Amino acid sequence: MSRAAVVGAALATLAVTACGNRAATNPVPATSVPAAEMRVLAASTIPYLPSTTTVLTTTELGKDAPIPGLAGKIASWGYLDGRERTFQGESRRLTTVISRSLVFRSATGARRYVAFVRAHATQYFGVATGVGSLTSEGRTGWVFSPPPCACHLANPVLVGVLDDGSNVVWLDINGPKATRALLVQLLAQSASAPATVAG
Repeated sequence: MSRAAVVGAALATLAVTACGNRAATNPVPATSVPAAEMRVLAASTIPYLPSTTTVLTTTELGKDAPIPGLAGKIASWGYLDGRERTFQGESRRLTTVISRSLVFRSATGARRYVAFVRAHATQYFGVATGVGSLTSEGRTGWVFSPPPCACHLANPVLVGVLDDGSNVVWLDINGPKATRALLVQLLAQSASAPATVAG
């Protein structure tokens, strides 16, 4: 199963569906500020879940799907920097939320990345993943609905991937209350998030 497939029903690199846990890697020190502008959800957005912020390199992004040369492709599109804030814990609402901000050298690079994820949805999220168009705060992209895992009481998973100029916004939600409406609501909050993020 691909790294992304385990995250949102698949994105093991990122998260956990009801089936597993994600180990935080590359933690961002609380005093650091990324060189590139980032728009991940504020830690206070989901106060009932603890969060951790990590750096996303092309190497890390290359683990999202079993596609040869993926890290190199992302680098060729002008990837500069990225952050991922993962919220995870026990809750009757959401159990895992993964907010990513990926900054490219140009809007063209960001669009290429989003289009690539759409074209390779099976590799990223698994066979039988549902795909639909998505808009939020003037940004366009896709919503992916990975198939549920075989775990007992598996929760819904939804992943939104949007391009926002030279920035890509990626939001993965998993939990009993995960719905498209909630995904759109949280994406709207990421649009107004501060343009920098510390741990």
